[in-house]
Amino acid sequence: MSRVVRPRPVRATCGRAWNGGAGGLLPGVMSTTTQQIPREAWRQYFDTLAKVLPTVEATVEVVGRDLGDQFVAERALLTGISYDHKDDVLVIGLDTPGGLPEDVEHLVYHPQRVMVTGLQDGSTVIDVEDAEGHQTIVRYAEVPALPGE
Repeated sequence: MSRVVRPRPVRATCGRAWNGGAGGLLPGVMSTTTQQIPREAWRQYFDTLAKVLPTVEATVEVVGRDLGDQFVAERALLTGISYDHKDDVLVIGLDTPGGLPEDVEHLVYHPQRVMVTGLQDGSTVIDVEDAEGHQTIVRYAEVPALPGE
């Protein structure tokens, strides 16, 4: 019987990192370690991330030789990330201040590689490369609590 590994988000504040599928998270891994999420784990990884992700602010940018560096959103609330394996698309939902809930939806068609890095400042970076060689970079950090909470 094969064992199904439940991917979890890389959280720099926990000092853990995705270990590539052998057992979920590894405690004690340096928070600046970058890990590649295997394609067969993308759907589970992002479904699990959506369930455990607290309210976070995110910046999303797309980088490519033919595009330059373009910001999709800055300091928007990340409402979710999911991978649709049937259409081979990664969907990033964002809520910008003053707009309708989840008013920005960025799509990455035919992703080829997903890398996740937990940084020492407590933020996390998800770097997704598509079939055209463009990188979509999602950087997020928890929204600070109000004083007294």
